[in-house]
Amino acid sequence: MVRNQLIQKYGEIFLQSLLDPVVFSEIFLKFKPHPYQDPFLRDNSPRIVACCGRQVGKTTLSAIKALHFALSHDSVRVLVISAGLRQSIYLFDKILDLIDVCIPAQSLLTHRNRTKIRFTNGSEIVALPCGRQGYTLRGFTVDMAIIDEANYVPRVVIECVVGPMLITRPNAKRIYISTPWMKDHPFYEALTNLELGFTRYTWPTSMNPKVTKEYLEREKLLIGEHSFNREYNAMYIDDQFTYFSSDLVLNCTQNYELNKDVEQEQKYSGEYHVGLDFGKHIDHSAIAILQKIFENQVRLVYVKEFQLNTSYTDVITYLRTLHAAYNFTAGCLDQTGVGEAPYEQIREFMPQMQGITLTAPTKQDLMGKLRLAMENQKIKLPIENKHLLTQITDQQSKPLLSGTLQFTHPPGAHDDLLWALALAAQSALKPTPTFYAVSAKRN
Repeated sequence: MVRNQLIQKYGEIFLQSLLDPVVFSEIFLKFKPHPYQDPFLRDNSPRIVACCGRQVGKTTLSAIKALHFALSHDSVRVLVISAGLRQSIYLFDKILDLIDVCIPAQSLLTHRNRTKIRFTNGSEIVALPCGRQGYTLRGFTVDMAIIDEANYVPRVVIECVVGPMLITRPNAKRIYISTPWMKDHPFYEALTNLELGFTRYTWPTSMNPKVTKEYLEREKLLIGEHSFNREYNAMYIDDQFTYFSSDLVLNCTQNYELNKDVEQEQKYSGEYHVGLDFGKHIDHSAIAILQKIFENQVRLVYVKEFQLNTSYTDVITYLRTLHAAYNFTAGCLDQTGVGEAPYEQIREFMPQMQGITLTAPTKQDLMGKLRLAMENQKIKLPIENKHLLTQITDQQSKPLLSGTLQFTHPPGAHDDLLWALALAAQSALKPTPTFYAVSAKRN
């Protein structure tokens, strides 16, 4: 008798919590939201946009929003959209983690796999990456669409795929949640244009009481004020002198993962080109590897940014290991200020490596060729490597009296991966030498 009464009381508490997502979180998810998170969780508006700094809990909040809506409404579909597969899996795993601590959700679960969960009330949650054109999403009709890292999702997906899937549901909800990146995008427009009717939230990292002021000050010194304002203060940065527009970079991205560090005896087949940008005390040494897919198209398959103060000898040793695995067709390295010795050491095992001294004219030539290749869709980059994408879009250029461009990065930021990419592209976008073309064909 007592046991039945307890079960009944527990059920009543659960049903009451479905009216308030904050109560639901505290009682059944063992998660107590911070004060700035409460209004977002309780917000029942049809359109919501949240611009976030790091460590403000946006993934957890998205997961709670999705789970509570599915449990508190019958026969609804919640679609959680991410730009890339890894982010999609990460968010879906967060939803599964919440279910694992929520006993009522476990008892109501009828179906569970890597992309979909379904409950006895007929509601389901689906999490998918969108890709460049949103083909994986077409055909869905949804009651709630949560677009995670929305500022990295192509405009065409948001406008031509997400919009139509909501139009037949008069009470459907769309939620954009992201760190800031590009202004020419529906996320930024939702955040700044009041006429679009979005309820707006901006959460700098400092709002999280678990993040100390001392930590933020150290991060500001480490990455510079420019990157800090975007990454931690959730601010959009003036892009007046940006050389690579965010839209251009996004149009070159695809949903794939880079290769991992090579293991012993590992071998890759195909035609590969390497770019090496030397650095030491102030700048990082960096390596980028491009695979030639067709004569006029390449794809980034590997990048590595070494820790500051890594010796040239250690970088060269690592390059030798990569060469054993990839058998580089050719490559280019930054010979500026490092002398002949490192270059000659590399040419002992890779004679096809070309050294380039980065003067103002050669920098302009390298960057110009890279941008032209991106404009002509000749180069593909992984959407989920935000560190690289940020370095590209942070690159600034100003005209000099000499008629050339001066390339710089914001104070405290770095552009070593970008220059490694540009050097690799300098090699990879040349016509394939006959010897390697014949060898590749035979293989």
